[in-house]
Amino acid sequence: MIHAVVAAAALAALSLPIGGTAHRKTEEGNRRYDEKAYEDALRVYTEAQVAAPEAPELHYDIGNVLYRQQNWEGAAEEYSRALLSAPPILSPSVSYNLGNALYRMEKYDEAVKAYRRTLEVVPGDRDAKRNLELSLRAAEQKKKKPKEQQKENQKKEKREEKQEQKPSSGNDRQKDEKQKAPEPKPRQGEKQQQAGREPKPAGGMSPEEARSLLDSLGEQEKAALRKQAERRARQEESGPEEDW
Repeated sequence: MIHAVVAAAALAALSLPIGGTAHRKTEEGNRRYDEKAYEDALRVYTEAQVAAPEAPELHYDIGNVLYRQQNWEGAAEEYSRALLSAPPILSPSVSYNLGNALYRMEKYDEAVKAYRRTLEVVPGDRDAKRNLELSLRAAEQKKKKPKEQQKENQKKEKREEKQEQKPSSGNDRQKDEKQKAPEPKPRQGEKQQQAGREPKPAGGMSPEEARSLLDSLGEQEKAALRKQAERRARQEESGPEEDW
């Protein structure tokens, strides 16, 4: 667990190379900070900056307030400004708190640099050493995550491909058959209709066959009539028959 922000507001106030309004406001802000009235402390520190806008101590104090409000980005910005001109007595605390803010932002590589900066000045700072180890470990884990995520994505894609290659269930097959039912083969009569012919009636004789039959019957009737005419002609030649 990352150790808390170094509460060096009193130290910052003592190191201020300014007096008058800025000094008084800073002391008032420190009291508000100790009371955990962070909104009031921020307001008073900001008022002190009007008289001393470049004072690193005020950037440091404001950074501490923002850190307590969990505004990690704002705190890191204020600590970075403080480091630009922080005196040796204040610099290790500023870099330490900067490391904490960067760690909270998951900027572990930058946090490592901040903690090392503290240890360059105060090699025996146990909290800085502990936080440095945590940052190094977190940075390593963060580098591994993209590779692990990539492997997980590849496994997921393979699982999806296997699922797509599996045969569909019976219900799926029935659904496909309903959507794309095969067309039935036409029966013999339907084939004749498709060819432009009339189908055979239930009796088994087509209209064409019936007409042929009628035509043949007509020829027989004609022959019968001819035979009758010949018979009558012969009777006329021999005279009428007598009924004895």
